[in-house]
Amino acid sequence: FLLATIVSPVVGVRYALTDSYVGSGFLSGFSYEAISDPTNGRVNYVNAATAAAQNLTFASSSSFIMRADHTSVLSAPGPGRNSVRLNTLSTDGTIFTSLHGFNIRHMPQGCGTWPAVRTFGDPWPTLGEMDILEGVSDETFNPATLQTSAGCTMPASRAETGVELLNDCNVAANSNAGCGVQIQNTASYGPPFNANGGGW
Repeated sequence: FLLATIVSPVVGVRYALTDSYVGSGFLSGFSYEAISDPTNGRVNYVNAATAAAQNLTFASSSSFIMRADHTSVLSAPGPGRNSVRLNTLSTDGTIFTSLHGFNIRHMPQGCGTWPAVRTFGDPWPTLGEMDILEGVSDETFNPATLQTSAGCTMPASRAETGVELLNDCNVAANSNAGCGVQIQNTASYGPPFNANGGGW
């Protein structure tokens, strides 16, 4: 994960690298969020000690791995799988004026998975959410999405390489779908992404 902040307000914006989280240094910029799933999914987000004990997070000098439990046999009425949810430790507001780069080599795939890379402001949804990479099960394309409070919409016609999904970003409209753009590249999500060796 790379973070660069804007250093010039002109049209030809330049960025300077301010933070880089790679391999065993990844967790120096993030904290575990051991909470109930806010989207009511069947998952248990665990703390750092549980994640380490169950080998859900581990690192080398160049890679950081986080994953869901894949060995436990679950009962239908019981709790879901243990997994990991991380939040940035950044509190200085640069998350809103930054360019983010992620080098992801592999993402969870298959029925019932919901991998995501997103940013959001607190209070949510007033300060919005950007779903950079997100999908459910084995969707074909990555839908990049903005979610906000009322009053934020996208023009019905706009220059972009993706396909517009919805134009109203308000989480109270369209069943919280936000205003998304479907990335028209099959290697942008799921099994094709993984078969390609990941991506930025």
